[in-house]
Amino acid sequence: MKKILMTAMKASISEVMETMFFLPIEFGEESIPAQCGMDKKNMACELTFTGNASGRLILMAPERLVAEMAENFMGEPLKNLTREHLSGTLTEMLNMVCGNALSKTDTKAPFELGIPKMIDGSAMATKEVFTIVETIESKMAIQLKVD
Repeated sequence: MKKILMTAMKASISEVMETMFFLPIEFGEESIPAQCGMDKKNMACELTFTGNASGRLILMAPERLVAEMAENFMGEPLKNLTREHLSGTLTEMLNMVCGNALSKTDTKAPFELGIPKMIDGSAMATKEVFTIVETIESKMAIQLKVD
């Protein structure tokens, strides 16, 4: 089930990043984010889900990438955006990706999404393996954990 969900998540990430944030992406290898040039100063959020499979999706991105996403998504210059706008953009991106991916997954029972929330991802950036997602100028990392 994890492989099916991850395939759906990758398709959803591509779709959401390109259509909502105007950022084309490519998938890199699985890696520890710090080993790919992502430092501990990343913004991170998570979203839990339940259904035929339960788990959580974690997204980690450098603040400069989240700022670019927020500018593109909201149509506002960076000078008008607050930290809350950036956090809201990151959690909404994760919500869109997860909801879109789970809706494409053929299951007997519907999935239910939790509420996306910001987390401290600094320890994860140096210890846990994520799928690296590359934009033209930056990288972010996503991790799917299935119970």
